[in-house]
Amino acid sequence: MKFKNLFLVLLLAVTFQVEAQQPALLPQFTFFKLDGKAFSNKDLKQGKKNLFILFDCTCEHCQREMKSLNANYAQFQKANIYLITLDEAYIIPQFFNTYAKGLNTKSNVTVLQDKNHMFIPAFLPSMYPAMYLYSPTNKLLVYNSGDGGIKKVLKVINK
Repeated sequence: MKFKNLFLVLLLAVTFQVEAQQPALLPQFTFFKLDGKAFSNKDLKQGKKNLFILFDCTCEHCQREMKSLNANYAQFQKANIYLITLDEAYIIPQFFNTYAKGLNTKSNVTVLQDKNHMFIPAFLPSMYPAMYLYSPTNKLLVYNSGDGGIKKVLKVINK
């Protein structure tokens, strides 16, 4: 019994430590649009909250969260949405056609590739999908890793 309690305490300590490590301000980055053009902080649309989601096309959690984002899209129209993946370009359209049809073509949605593997060391996610909602002044408002991120972001996005 003592071992089980010790394990839970250690697990909570690690969880809180990971949460505390999330960057409070939007990190500097350079990702790439699907046409190969570079996209960095200077390319962000100004005056709105910015939602960054790291996803993997083969991740079941990512697939569920993208379905949820697509189903609740009307509530995300006042934010810029940046969907970042390490996946190859050829698989990305198939992912959206299967799990979030049309989401990748919305005017406030930008799909980006992390060709230089910058996201993980800069944003410090603990698992897929990782979601970061930043204020218009680039301050972190919400971080979520794993399932339930869309519901968590929905509570804050239109405040």
